This record gives sequence, C-alpha cells and structure tokens, in this order.
Amino acid sequence: MFSFASDQRVETPITHTVQEPFSFRYGYARAGETQQAGDPGQDYLAFHVQDKTFTFVICDGVSLSFCGDLAAQFLADNLLEWLRRVPQEEFQNKERMADALNSYLYRLVEEATEAVREYSLPRSLPPLLRDVLEEKRRNGSETMFVCGRIDITDEWAGNAHVFLAWSGDLRIRMWNQETEISSFPINYTNSQQCWSTRDGLVNGGVHVLTSSDIGQPVNRLVIYSDGFCDIDSLAALPSTARLQDLMNKSFSSPTSDDISFLDIAW
Repeated sequence: MFSFASDQRVETPITHTVQEPFSFRYGYARAGETQQAGDPGQDYLAFHVQDKTFTFVICDGVSLSFCGDLAAQFLADNLLEWLRRVPQEEFQNKERMADALNSYLYRLVEEATEAVREYSLPRSLPPLLRDVLEEKRRNGSETMFVCGRIDITDEWAGNAHVFLAWSGDLRIRMWNQETEISSFPINYTNSQQCWSTRDGLVNGGVHVLTSSDIGQPVNRLVIYSDGFCDIDSLAALPSTARLQDLMNKSFSSPTSDDISFLDIAW
C-alpha cells in the first residue's frame, strides 16, 4: 500500500516509485512568487495505491475565489475517499457513476460551506486584503479537478479498467505503449468549469470517461495542472531529472503557477 497527499506549503520533487503492478512519478510545487511569500499553494495532489487499484485526485484551486487552496484540499480528500469506497464493479456503468458522482459533489456543498465560514484568516493580513477576502468569502472557494481510478483486470496482459472524471482545464494524457492517444470524445480543457463550496459544480456537470470510450488499450496515464503547460507540446515525457529541471525553470517565469504532476504506468 502507498499513499500520498501534498503539503501545500512544501515542494515535493519529481519522485519515481514502483508499487507493483504500477510504476509512477509525482511532484508538487508552488509558484515562484508563492514560495517567496511563504504562502500555501492552491494545487493539491493526493493518491492511494493498494493491491491492483490506483485512485487519485488533482485539484487546482481558483485564485480569484476565496482561498482556492481550501477548496482544493477539501475536495481532493473527500473525492479520494469516495473513489476508494465505491465497489469495483460499479465503475463499469458510466452513466450510473456520472450520476453518483454529480450527486456526491452537490452533497459536499453543505459541509464545504461550513468549512469556508469557519476558516480563520491570518491575523497578519493587511486590513485592505482582509476586506477583499471577506467579500470573496460570501461566494465561496472554488477548484478545478480531475480524479480517477485504475483497476488492473489482467496483470499478465497489463489490461486495466480506467475511470476518469473532471471539471476544468487540468491536463489529461494517455498512452497505448509508446503511442499517445490524442482523441477524446469531449473537450477536457474548459477553464470556465469548476466546483464551488457554495454552488457545487459550476457551468455544467462533471465529465466522465471510461475505458470503453477510449477504444484501445491504455497502459499509461499522465495528469497535471496548467502550471506545467511547458510539457504540453512534448510528444514523449522526458526523464525524471529533466522533468525536475523544467519544474525548477518554471519558478523564474513571470507566469509561474503551481504545479501538480502524476504519471502512472502499468
């Protein structure tokens, strides 16, 4: 068994781990300016590996909302637990899972709203910034997300059932052996969609994709937040050392953003 949850105040270098039948790389970093200020990052990465099942969530908090890091951690922790509880056979029915996940995301609103209401802002905040945040508190905290579960169905053949769900513009990439699968049935880069602690899903329901939609075997899945957009154009992902170099380089960019990265192979 292997579990990870990012500390939003600490960087996690790109790390390679093997937990049979999975091999995976993961990393977390705050934007350069956020590191300098000593503030928490607004991304959140969590995953759990047990036996032949890999469950994961990446959340990208919306910076214009009230403390996007709050929604990111709240949603990721709850989604990961939900994905782990659902029986494996339930993931075979895409429509039922989409309905169940939509319902669950709305049921979380009451608890999330209370968490936002009770959240204490640091006493050291300048009065003007405190007033701005208190105004934002009324509209809640927001986050984009992608979550999923991989269940190995035939370890010798490397076959797996893949379930993915998302709202927002986090990157989702898949490979069949050495070939990236470039076609998806629906758009997964809508930056207007997210989950809100006040309103639940915003600008449409959750998107769901399963193995049956992909139409070919998958043996590698890579998910990352838009802070790592520098690797969007790479046809093949580089070595762990090179990925770390690219992450470090992003900190000095004027557009530096938080980075969450997860690369799973089986």
